[in-house]
Amino acid sequence: MALQRLPKPIFVSKNLKIFQVPSSQSELRIATPKKNFKLAVTRNKIKRQIKNIFHLNDLNKNDELFVIMVFKPFLLLSYQEASFEICKAVKLWYKKNKADMNPRYIYMAIVLSLSYVLFFQWG
Repeated sequence: MALQRLPKPIFVSKNLKIFQVPSSQSELRIATPKKNFKLAVTRNKIKRQIKNIFHLNDLNKNDELFVIMVFKPFLLLSYQEASFEICKAVKLWYKKNKADMNPRYIYMAIVLSLSYVLFFQWG
């Protein structure tokens, strides 16, 4: 993917942009600019959080390359809010572009959405 232009993002918010590039293997690339996050500790924490979100929610399952560009307001999100935002974006993309969805995947999306609603309404 070196020196290749990124396609149109699949998700854009004030916190992050998510791009999807067809690839021969599942990959996740995260850009945390030094300009926005001065400390390496902070950049590494954000990368660990995003990798963990993808791993726990089984988001990177097919031969897809996701590139995530993180912006400064991402630090203000809690882990659960960041997880919801990323899961919502990637699952919506899968829903639009993949006809054969795993029933387990659909169940996880429903549970995640309900837990988010319950957490922020009564939490």
